[in-house]
Amino acid sequence: MENLIKILTDPISNRIIQQIRKNQKMTVSEILAVTPDIPRATVYRRIERMTSAGVIEIVETHKVRGQAEHTYSVKNIYITAKDSGENGMEIMTASFVQMFHLCSEYFKSENADVERDKLFILNYAIRLSDHDFSEMLKEIFAVVDRYQGKNIPKDANTRNLYLMSLPAGGDTNEP
Repeated sequence: MENLIKILTDPISNRIIQQIRKNQKMTVSEILAVTPDIPRATVYRRIERMTSAGVIEIVETHKVRGQAEHTYSVKNIYITAKDSGENGMEIMTASFVQMFHLCSEYFKSENADVERDKLFILNYAIRLSDHDFSEMLKEIFAVVDRYQGKNIPKDANTRNLYLMSLPAGGDTNEP
């Protein structure tokens, strides 16, 4: 759990995870191509840590010029149907700890400026069928992936964008 929290609170690891998630699977060479500002050694270290922690997994291995080249896929940091028990709670806790840590560090800074940094939190209670909700999520993910795939200008700022879905409670349509 501690390794998972460290990984989820590390911005570089998060960028790598997001790229792999967006592309479904990637090699280190492909990761380096889309994150040219992250040094090669750093990518390799983060990949090793994330593999050891079970965040990503090797899904393919090919020989390239006599060397084994691994292809990675995101494994176990998103809550899925199989994570309805303790594992799901660990993942949610790690995510909340990450958000708390980032907020805490931000507000400790003398330079914190909520308006300039576009800090916000929103909560929409939305009532949709499961199908419509799934379609809405696909659209949101497509928009985020489109912007994430843009070339990074020198004046770009890294921001964390969180989207969370939780039951509203008190819903009368529960099975």
